[in-house]
Amino acid sequence: MPGGLEKTVVALAALLLTIGLVACGGGGNSDSTTDSSPSPQQPAGSQANSPASDQEPPGGAGKSAEASKPSGADGGEPSHSNAENFVPKQHHDSGGGAEQFRVKGGDNSIQEFGSEAGGSKLDEAATALHNFLDARAAGNLAAACAYLSKSVVESFEQLVTRPQQSHGIACAGVLRKILNPSAKRLFEEEAEQADVGSLRTEGEQAFLIYRGIDGAVLAMPMAREDGAWKVASLTGTPLS
Repeated sequence: MPGGLEKTVVALAALLLTIGLVACGGGGNSDSTTDSSPSPQQPAGSQANSPASDQEPPGGAGKSAEASKPSGADGGEPSHSNAENFVPKQHHDSGGGAEQFRVKGGDNSIQEFGSEAGGSKLDEAATALHNFLDARAAGNLAAACAYLSKSVVESFEQLVTRPQQSHGIACAGVLRKILNPSAKRLFEEEAEQADVGSLRTEGEQAFLIYRGIDGAVLAMPMAREDGAWKVASLTGTPLS
């Protein structure tokens, strides 16, 4: 993999802002609408994403949005969009491992990244992704911020604000600047259709490989922070 995960995230964010996939509208495919990894032996089963609370369960997948959000994450959101009002949904993931996503004669660097992780690690990472997608689709940007990695939030703040204004900028405010409101329907479709198949991990970095809108295969960078998996980009990288 070229460079570190943080460099990858910054590059992706810069690319999104440059070509306008997030800020200026998206098309009908998943890589322009998303902010767009499983046990090789058994699929990830149904998982109930617990509502936010002050107690973090093992692995941090159901970590409280209030406890997880960066300082000022509500960013002036209406009361109905506060992080504490977000109720996670239940999702079922197919699992099956990265082998199913290999592209013959293609670039399989993400499919071969690190090693395959399954069981609770897969479930925890998948929960973080689903919660982020669901919160974004619902327009609850404060809750969405709770599932984004700190490095991503800081990178986005630097990209959309002048240096002298970046300190203290709310995460939700940043998302409001770079997410296209007209893409709401597409955000809803991705949240509904997202099906995680693989988690490839190496240390505190990982990729969740999942199927999005119309079965498009995407890889979402993930980061392990404070014992919990965080989504490390606004968009998954298309693999197919």
